[in-house]
Amino acid sequence: MTIYQDVELSMTGHLVPPVVHVKQYDHKARKVRCQLYTNSLEYTPPNNIILVYSGTRPDGKFFSYSSETSDLITRNGGSVIFTVTDFMTKASGRYPVDIVLMDEDGNVLGAFCLTLYVERAAVKNWRVAASLYKTIAQEIGRGVFECFTTIKGYFGIRSDDGLNLGDSESSNVERVKEVLVNTIITDDGYLAFTTDDNLDLMFSTDDEGRIVVEYGEHTDEDPRDL
Repeated sequence: MTIYQDVELSMTGHLVPPVVHVKQYDHKARKVRCQLYTNSLEYTPPNNIILVYSGTRPDGKFFSYSSETSDLITRNGGSVIFTVTDFMTKASGRYPVDIVLMDEDGNVLGAFCLTLYVERAAVKNWRVAASLYKTIAQEIGRGVFECFTTIKGYFGIRSDDGLNLGDSESSNVERVKEVLVNTIITDDGYLAFTTDDNLDLMFSTDDEGRIVVEYGEHTDEDPRDL
């Protein structure tokens, strides 16, 4: 789903820039459609125009997107449409965004400004908050780099999943922990492993009896000998 927000921008310097409200962590769901004016008259950008929009987030990180190298900003008749990217909404707060029109030689033909107001999200760890159980399990599976047994004999996995769980709590994450890996001793006396299917892990042993974990049973990934 794409949400369009319409604003009117003027090159007249003394006018107050309009404010565009967006939600922190918006995932490219919002586009801003700008109708341009100069001296109270509609301004139609010339052909072969180069469009750039840029700004500095409240945390000091800079961004700039150009129609030369990206489809994030485009022209549609007399309007300029740009996408509010993930990078733009990562930090909450209010900051200006400049839209600059240039010709092919880099000469500035006009500049417009609006204020982007990124409303703070309820949580900082948006990756977990907006993830499905299956997504979390897959992230853990892709990030597995070590399997081990604890002093008490439990089986464990270390995973660089990038979820930044820290001291957070999530019912989806807790469920993954419960069914992540289970071990049983078969009637023949072998130790057998079962894992959540979303992890896509396959356990076996090599000729020397070491545990081998293969990631991506249905892919061409190389086994990870752990």
